[in-house]
Amino acid sequence: MPDPKPFDIDLKFLPPELQVKLWILSLDADTSKVNLSFKTGLLKTSVEYGYGGAIEASMGVRRFTGTLGVNPSDSSVNLGLVFKGFNFKASANIPKEEFGLNIGYGAPLLPLPAELSGPFQAAGASVINMGGDIGAAINDPLQFYKMHSNDVDAITKAVSLGQSVAKVKSGPESLGAGLRLNYSAASGLVIYGGVSMAF
Repeated sequence: MPDPKPFDIDLKFLPPELQVKLWILSLDADTSKVNLSFKTGLLKTSVEYGYGGAIEASMGVRRFTGTLGVNPSDSSVNLGLVFKGFNFKASANIPKEEFGLNIGYGAPLLPLPAELSGPFQAAGASVINMGGDIGAAINDPLQFYKMHSNDVDAITKAVSLGQSVAKVKSGPESLGAGLRLNYSAASGLVIYGGVSMAF
């Protein structure tokens, strides 16, 4: 009896684009984070983990993007939604009794001077703390990192804040308006809004 014809799947009825790009999966990793992304058609999803920091999941469909982030190290939660230029962000840190709500359109508002001074002062103090123990970094780098993990976090936050300010460019996408509500046990409820444009 002759061997049966081997089973084969013929996808030639699909357009060439679908034959080649049914889905895309990518994995990116460096010294600070690892990111796993998946894209199929209009749907884009990703999961990112910053070493020793936040886990963030995001999903995008056309002009809608949603993100959810959790940072186990400081028990904070962040939620973000973007749709056709409108953006909504909410954050909470229950142990520190800090809550934030941002609503805006267009480019995000630049941080106010009061928002910049705190993180940069904390980062400056952290640089001095780490510099005083630089000898321990050579002898035992892992123990040095554990000992100064809070200092590393403070410096990282200041660098991220500086990068967000540096990324602002002139053009139509540089116009934005927003309203912010922040609450902390130390300062109480602070509400402010504004319009920004870079030129």
